[in-house]
Amino acid sequence: MGVPESPIPSFARGLAVAALPTISYRALVDGDAGETAKLLSVSTSEGFFYLDLQGEGEPAATLANVDRIYRFMRSWFNQSAETKLQSLQSNYLDGYKATGFFAGPYDGTRDAYESLKVSHKSLDAASEPLVADVQSHRGLFETYLGQANGIARQLLSSLSSAMFLTGRERFEASHETSADSNSTLVLLRYPYVPPALRSQTVGHNKHTDIGSITVLFTDQWGLQVMAADTQRWEYVPPRAGCAVINVGDSLRFLSRKRLRSCLHRVVPVDGQTGDRHTIAYFLRPDNRVSFVDSNGELVTAERWHDVKYEVFRATHDEQRRDTVLTGGLEPVDMEAPAAG
Repeated sequence: MGVPESPIPSFARGLAVAALPTISYRALVDGDAGETAKLLSVSTSEGFFYLDLQGEGEPAATLANVDRIYRFMRSWFNQSAETKLQSLQSNYLDGYKATGFFAGPYDGTRDAYESLKVSHKSLDAASEPLVADVQSHRGLFETYLGQANGIARQLLSSLSSAMFLTGRERFEASHETSADSNSTLVLLRYPYVPPALRSQTVGHNKHTDIGSITVLFTDQWGLQVMAADTQRWEYVPPRAGCAVINVGDSLRFLSRKRLRSCLHRVVPVDGQTGDRHTIAYFLRPDNRVSFVDSNGELVTAERWHDVKYEVFRATHDEQRRDTVLTGGLEPVDMEAPAAG
């Protein structure tokens, strides 16, 4: 039957809404040729889609764990700033990030989200310190990272088959071990900010994702994608029973740009109150995998990851002078003034 679309809430009426296709996860697992072809078509055009996870077995268990993680997030992020800063991130894969660390969606603004990251590396290596509350919920995080990784790898496998790839050309061959990649889970909270106070801190800047596949759940509106045909921003409503999936830069590069990585950002919707929570799993290639990036340079997946994170921290003028933030999907602004 598929997932029925939720009615448009009153606060969102009149907003541009993305008409994203829906892919059945169960049909992909069953090897349905029609659904696999649909997946390839969506991934070469929009690069964004809903993945229907309703049904028995592992998909249902995944959705149940999403609800458990939401409960964890609401408790953890409601701690004092002083307590959260004790888990300040020492790298880009684990730990806490406060609001305002990166550039925001509009010139002169900073981002309006805080995040907590949990990587495969920190869970797999006894020497990697874990946030205390993550340690106490270790079973939940180990299980969920395995489930999200399995979903993302199924999408890679289905895309490889749809593109008739074989052997080492298959996308799974570039994603053999989570422990030797920068794949990670990111929990994000966008604290509610009244519209009158959004002049300096708002949302999440436009970007393409670093890695290969993003598996995302969110409880409120705010996510926008850049429509391929009209080049306008359109909102992606959350949908019960579905993940939002998008192709990232690394998979676009590994596919020699046949697959599409889509620009997206987060902008709050007036009339929607309360904090916004997002659960995002980022599947990234093995660190030593190499590809030609948006600057035409041969780089490793690890190098692309590190360079792009540094660009997130840059000023808007600096970001416009390079292809990295938007994965080469927007022209470089050669007229941007020099930094400093």
